[in-house]
Amino acid sequence: MTETILGRGLRVLEAVASAGGPVRLSQIASQLGMQKSSVHRVLRSLIDAGFLMQDPATDLYSATLKVWELGSAVVGSLPIKRAATTVLLELQRRTGETVSLSVLDGDDVLYLDKIISPRPMGFTTRVGSRVPAPMTVGGRAMLAYEDDPDAVVARVARRLGKEILDPARAMADIRRARQDGYLKGIGRAERGVVGIAAAVPGPDGRAAAGLTVSAPAKRLDDKREQEVIDALVMAVSVLAEALGGR
Repeated sequence: MTETILGRGLRVLEAVASAGGPVRLSQIASQLGMQKSSVHRVLRSLIDAGFLMQDPATDLYSATLKVWELGSAVVGSLPIKRAATTVLLELQRRTGETVSLSVLDGDDVLYLDKIISPRPMGFTTRVGSRVPAPMTVGGRAMLAYEDDPDAVVARVARRLGKEILDPARAMADIRRARQDGYLKGIGRAERGVVGIAAAVPGPDGRAAAGLTVSAPAKRLDDKREQEVIDALVMAVSVLAEALGGR
């Protein structure tokens, strides 16, 4: 099927907005497999519409705040985002660590909110980040409430490769999350980060969202870890009740 003008425009806009910084026309064309002339026409249209801008000194393209305004309006209207604001603040206050709110979107996790600890560490995710769900502790916690998490894990494993995602380990974590009500995950050894996540059950029995507390392993002895788990479980209960999930 021939791609529509609108389809090309949306693909170009998404590529620029998710690039993490200004990009060249050639980068966009290469990434999307499009002719440079076609990409240039789309870029000019998006600039005219106010969604993109071009730096006259470098010729690099970047998204404008108009894109952010649209995304913020959508996210702000989500019931889970409105209900979670005070819960996130209280969870961060009780734990003193970085807390995140995420939702499942297809086979991915989308980060809706994040409150950074006063004692921060390096992060690979930010608000608006999209990550394959089985690759995150929060995603695995939420997949525990899906009807067919095996299918999601299998699709992502085929896409990323089993050397990156071990399906058996992912499914073991998903079963553990459903059994225990939370899941602890350890990030890359060089970062020394521990994530403890739990799914927020929605009215339909699926995960309405996930809450994650992230902290350096050196700050989490057994006593402190249990305090974080208790605060997380309480936050999940409050949020689930607000959404009518329990």
